[in-house]
Amino acid sequence: MGRLYYFLSVIAIGILGCAASLSLIPMDAIKQAQTPEAMQAALDSISGVKVFAINLIFTVLFIAATCLRLANAGMSKLLSLLMFIPLVNFCFMIFLFFKAPQE
Repeated sequence: MGRLYYFLSVIAIGILGCAASLSLIPMDAIKQAQTPEAMQAALDSISGVKVFAINLIFTVLFIAATCLRLANAGMSKLLSLLMFIPLVNFCFMIFLFFKAPQE
């Protein structure tokens, strides 16, 4: 996976993950809520299991894309574990955008 494909796949996975998470919000119930308590009850109806499952799916996709890019750059795939450290995640992703592929 080249630099451009890694960049585009990270953007696409992020956008799809956000859209999938937003699809869980019960917009009809929120629009019909007349009181703040009813709105809070509608927001509380979102299942934590569904949110966890969607986040897990997109995290696995993101780690897979990172592993492919690491293989292309000639680096160890164990470095993909750095993606679980928040600030290091961002810096490592920027590094992978600019790292030249090895042959």
